[in-house]
Amino acid sequence: MINVCFTKDKRNLILKVDGHAGMAEKGQDIVCASASILAYTVAQIVTTLQQQDKLKKKPTIEMHEGDALIVCKPRRDAYAETLHTYSVAQIGFALLEKNFPEYVKLTRFGTA
Repeated sequence: MINVCFTKDKRNLILKVDGHAGMAEKGQDIVCASASILAYTVAQIVTTLQQQDKLKKKPTIEMHEGDALIVCKPRRDAYAETLHTYSVAQIGFALLEKNFPEYVKLTRFGTA
């Protein structure tokens, strides 16, 4: 099971992904591949935002096989743009959860 959690804490935006879907063998699992590309996309956009000096501090980006943690604190004038990135990824993960509920569990901003 892939567990995905989006949270907000003191203007920090947080994406945490952990686990494996287990739908197919390693290298053949479309659910894991889909979750991975969503997490890597958020990580790349956050890296770009950092390069554009739109974050208050260096983000946390930890990507390991089956796990991801992406935490950033955008500057006030870049908050909406950064939140949009996390929101789009949330929609992608929600689609995965809807289509593969036995393999993906999503917790979104303020939900359990």
